[in-house]
Amino acid sequence: MNLLRLPITVLAFLGRHGTLAIAVSLFLGAALPFLAATFRPWLDEAILLLLTLAFLRIGFRALGQEFRTPLPVVWAVALALILIPFAALGIGRWIGLDASHPDLFLALFIALAVPPVTAVPIFAGLLRLPGPIALAFLILAMVVTPFAATLHVHLFFEEGALPFDGLEIGLRLAGFLFGSAALAAVIQRLVGMQCLNTWRAPLDGLNVIAMFVFAVAVMDGFGPALISTPGLVLGLLVATFLLALGQMVLMRAALWFIDGAKATSIAMATGLRNMGLMVAALGMAIPDTTWLWFAVGQFPIFMMPWIVERIRAVRNAPENPPA
Repeated sequence: MNLLRLPITVLAFLGRHGTLAIAVSLFLGAALPFLAATFRPWLDEAILLLLTLAFLRIGFRALGQEFRTPLPVVWAVALALILIPFAALGIGRWIGLDASHPDLFLALFIALAVPPVTAVPIFAGLLRLPGPIALAFLILAMVVTPFAATLHVHLFFEEGALPFDGLEIGLRLAGFLFGSAALAAVIQRLVGMQCLNTWRAPLDGLNVIAMFVFAVAVMDGFGPALISTPGLVLGLLVATFLLALGQMVLMRAALWFIDGAKATSIAMATGLRNMGLMVAALGMAIPDTTWLWFAVGQFPIFMMPWIVERIRAVRNAPENPPA
């Protein structure tokens, strides 16, 4: 038991400072490129762990209650995976982005045609936002993604231009969903939700570890690009933050008819997309600028929970604190 005390204490510490620890993990990932080859084979396991932790944190009963009134989630998924990508890619084609900068046009597709990252229900919990509706939104988005992404490929790319297989993505997402749900169900049955709730901080710490593995694996090459083309990196960084924030604002406004906290939870999930899913589906043979967009696009994902937490802390601080 003494041997387990230290790692549990460390995990609990990371969990209690989850938003900051997740943001720091990205910078550590960028600073440790020599570990990328070691961590990259563990990406699937990290994604499975994140989704399993989401099921364990939320619980199946709370998740089921969200699907009893599915209209907000269905509308949010339609907006996030069909209307927003269609509008953005349509504007991109209208201004000639597909012809002048096809690598950026592809990056736009990769950034918008995918579901949220699997950690968003945990992000919601760390920010004291409703987690069940974020998980419901994530699950339905994972189900819809293969069909919506296939539609956008047919509409905006020439036939055969992308090595895209909707069936492959569908099977991959189904594996993550069913595998994590089954694993979470077994753990919940063996341990019980009451015990899991008492271990929430260490479980959140595991989420930080999984995010760190992901950061190391995907930030390979970011450092050299920052040194060789700092202007391009800065421009892409601004673009990815604006894209994430724009989606959040749009989704928050579109969900005016539901509880504000629930709308904010879905809005945050909308801006934090799992681009790694599409990069893996298309293979590693993607343009350098597209890959750089993917790497830089991790900054909003890893930093947004901490940024939101800081903004909320400032807004909720008393105007005249006691001396």
